[in-house]
Amino acid sequence: MNLFGRKLDAKPLEPLIREYYRQLLEEGVVHIAGAVPADVVTETLRDVKECLRRNAAIFGPHIDADGHYPRIINLHVLHRPLLRLFANSPTALAVQDAFFGDRSCIYTSLYYERGSAQPIHRDTPYFSTRPEYRYLGVWVALEDADENNGCLQVVRKGHLIPEFDRPAIALQHHSSLAEVPANSAVLWDAYQSRVMDACAERGLAPEKIRVKAGDVIIWHPQLPHGGSAIGDISRTRHSFVMHVTPEGVPVYQQDVFFNPAKQVPDRAAWSYLKFEGRKYAKGKFVDIAGVERHPLEDFVQ
Repeated sequence: MNLFGRKLDAKPLEPLIREYYRQLLEEGVVHIAGAVPADVVTETLRDVKECLRRNAAIFGPHIDADGHYPRIINLHVLHRPLLRLFANSPTALAVQDAFFGDRSCIYTSLYYERGSAQPIHRDTPYFSTRPEYRYLGVWVALEDADENNGCLQVVRKGHLIPEFDRPAIALQHHSSLAEVPANSAVLWDAYQSRVMDACAERGLAPEKIRVKAGDVIIWHPQLPHGGSAIGDISRTRHSFVMHVTPEGVPVYQQDVFFNPAKQVPDRAAWSYLKFEGRKYAKGKFVDIAGVERHPLEDFVQ
């Protein structure tokens, strides 16, 4: 097997998939235009809006001053049609499967009505797998995205920057690695600062990726990425982010990321459900902006 699990004697990849796979390994990011059929995008966006309207009693209080919902975590476990964006994208799936050497499954997701404007970062402190780096970010545009409504931005080839001495970073803020919590804003900032400094030293700068509805972007687990500033706050930018792994791969957070030698189970504790031939981790809750969590039974299906 190679670094990411693809069997070296596996069936050769089709030329297009091979090229996307090469881009993912060498550039750290793949932009697949028109990966999701237009009718699937249109129907999914319509149905999501209806789901949010149907559950306005829960989602409505979180609408911001500009009339937009905040990010919604794991909306797909409530509204299963969102999974069409995963299952109905064969080219994107083939690239993920090639990277993993196994069938890709959804671990968690984020739904955005507006651009995230999130600072450049690596995902791995929050998606620390065993084995490491058995993770990908998969982003689907449900509307066109540009500078005005906040498109994605990436630091191409930033994934090639070698990993840092993570225990040393942690020990600058904690007396022992056993004290490192699962979530630490201090360690997150310290690590991401190192990432951005290393990018600057190598002359690597953020690049905006403009997309059309139905396009898919896949990024390497170590690729620095984020959301660009929003020029027109009135515009929406509906999009769906999937955090994917091979089936059974466990995902940990900063207590494991900053302590790579920590002994943890190498098999996921959760079970999976299936949608149109693809699996996703079984979930029981939908989280709104990380501030309010609701069990599925709270919602109108």
